[in-house]
Amino acid sequence: MNPETDKIKGKKSTKWYKIILNKYLIVTLLFAVWMIFFDQNSYFIHKELDKEIQDLSKAQKVYQQKLEKETIQIHQMKTNAEEIERVAREKHYLKKENEDVFIIEEQKVKKTEQNESSQ
Repeated sequence: MNPETDKIKGKKSTKWYKIILNKYLIVTLLFAVWMIFFDQNSYFIHKELDKEIQDLSKAQKVYQQKLEKETIQIHQMKTNAEEIERVAREKHYLKKENEDVFIIEEQKVKKTEQNESSQ
């Protein structure tokens, strides 16, 4: 072993050792780990909140579409008496005098029940 190569290896390892033990680097790494995993505003919490925002945006679009449909139906009911009669008959089961109404409902069978009955 050559003493000069040992000095060079020692300088290289000392250089990396100093960089790794640099107090600013250690504090920065600890801060980054804290912010990513442990903080109240961590990355994972932000990820969950972003997903919740997306879900709420989808729900908002659905409710906006329902609102538009209902607004159109209300406008039709205000302008058309036949529409009022149709809604009264279909949704509230109202009838005219001397009229009989028969309600026929279809049963909804679950897929698992259909598979069991067919076997």
